[in-house]
Amino acid sequence: MLGVNSVRKLFSLAVRWGLLGLVSGLLSCAMTQSSIIYVVREQKTLDHIVWPGIVFALVVLLPISRWAGDGWLRTAAAMIASSAVYPISWQIAASGIGPSGLSISAFAFAGFLGSSVLASVFLFRRPCWVRAACATVVLGTVVGWLMGANLLAGMKGLPSDGPLGLGVFMVVWQTVVAASLGRGVQARPKRGAAPKMGGPAETVGSSETTEGPPSVS
Repeated sequence: MLGVNSVRKLFSLAVRWGLLGLVSGLLSCAMTQSSIIYVVREQKTLDHIVWPGIVFALVVLLPISRWAGDGWLRTAAAMIASSAVYPISWQIAASGIGPSGLSISAFAFAGFLGSSVLASVFLFRRPCWVRAACATVVLGTVVGWLMGANLLAGMKGLPSDGPLGLGVFMVVWQTVVAASLGRGVQARPKRGAAPKMGGPAETVGSSETTEGPPSVS
C-alpha cells in the first residue's frame, strides 16, 4: 500500500510531466494543424508526420531523462524511438480512412504502438517499470480509440470536433503519455546526501558499548 506522501509525490510528478506533454502537444498541433486536414483527405505531406515525434522527444523525453540521471545512450534511444514511431503510427491511423469509411481500430492500434514503443524503450528495467509501462500503453490506446471514434462520428453527421479533433486528441495523447512516463521515473539521488535517521551509519554507532564496570542489579 502506498502512503499518503508517496501518492502525493506520484501525483506531483504526473502533473509536472503532464504539463510538459501539454506544451509539447500544443507546439506539435501549432506546427501541423494546417496539415491534419490534408491527412484526412489522404494528401500526404511530411511535416505532420515528423514534427510531433521530434517535439515530444525534445520537450518531454529529454528533460525527464536528464532529471532521472539517465545515461546518454538511454536518452538518445528514447528520442530516436519517439521520432521514428510517431510517423509510423500516424500512417497506420491514416490508413484506416478510406472510401468505405473509417476504422477506429486503426487509430486504437496507432495509439497502442506509439505508447508501447515509448514505454518499452524509456521505462525498461526501471523500478516497477512493467506496471508503469502497462498504464502508459492503456492510456495511449484509449486516447487513440477516442480520436478515431470522434472522427467517425463527424463523418456520420454526429456531434464531434471533426478534423479539428485530431489536433485536440493529439494534445491529449501527448499529455497523458508524458504524465504516465514521468510518473514511472525516479529522480537521480543527490550526491553527498546526508543519511536518513535510523540509517546504517546511525545504527552502527548506536550498537557501541560503553566501557566500565557492569551494573549490579
